[in-house]
Amino acid sequence: MSWASFAEACARVRELCVEHLGEHIGTQVAALAKPGFGLRPVKPGIPAAGLGRWGGPALLNPGTPWPEYDGVPLSLFAVLDVDALGAWLGDDRPPHALLNIFYFDPDVQRGYVLEGAPLRDFESPRFCRIIPADPALAIEEAAPAPASIHAPEPFYAVPVVTLPSMQGVSYDPVLDTVDYGGETEDSLHYRSMPGWLAADRLGDRWLEFCERAQGLYRYEGVRFSPDQAFGWPHLENSFSQLKEPYRHLITIGHHDLGDGGYVHFVLPPEAFRDGDYEQAIALYEGF
Repeated sequence: MSWASFAEACARVRELCVEHLGEHIGTQVAALAKPGFGLRPVKPGIPAAGLGRWGGPALLNPGTPWPEYDGVPLSLFAVLDVDALGAWLGDDRPPHALLNIFYFDPDVQRGYVLEGAPLRDFESPRFCRIIPADPALAIEEAAPAPASIHAPEPFYAVPVVTLPSMQGVSYDPVLDTVDYGGETEDSLHYRSMPGWLAADRLGDRWLEFCERAQGLYRYEGVRFSPDQAFGWPHLENSFSQLKEPYRHLITIGHHDLGDGGYVHFVLPPEAFRDGDYEQAIALYEGF
């Protein structure tokens, strides 16, 4: 389904939430909806989302140094062309038109030595980097060794509406902030973790809605594709960093990060608004 507007999409989400959670809780959960984009490989007849792609060389302003972690160059995971995504995001967008997404993913085939390598703090902001660029000035920069080189693959973007994750082994902690109107008091489980109430009553219906009405997480034979820009990310595991408010920039599952692995790039709301990408962190999920 293609939505005529974000308002139309939100109205449908509100109907679904109220149907399964009731007016009081459902209205609050529906109000958490954010616009996002499902990212899919370009196919014949469908243009790419501007310069957006997985892999390939970085697009950096002249003189921009290649990012490193403890002297090891990061790998370019994606380029996100924000301006090419159109008006769907409204005011819910970062201030820069072009973003390079980097992650620590060195390649032993390009000279990275595993033996004796120090333990890495994958929760450190230095483990990833988001580097903005001016589309009119940016030039292609190849990844220095031993960073991994991923073949460029353009993607197109499908507008979707998202809610906080309520699937997997946990749920997004923001669901604990909803006023459940006393409905959690009679359950020891819900009283200690109130967000499970929304997850239990709505989770499967929300996933079905995403797959059926939006082609999100399931489309054209792809059972689960977490590749998504903006909105709320689909989380399978619980992350301590998400106990504080955060904004989701992009989730990438397109590269080989292990069996079912993918990585979320998030940052504090103020940093998202101001374009302070030094505060971004990458949350890896692997199975």
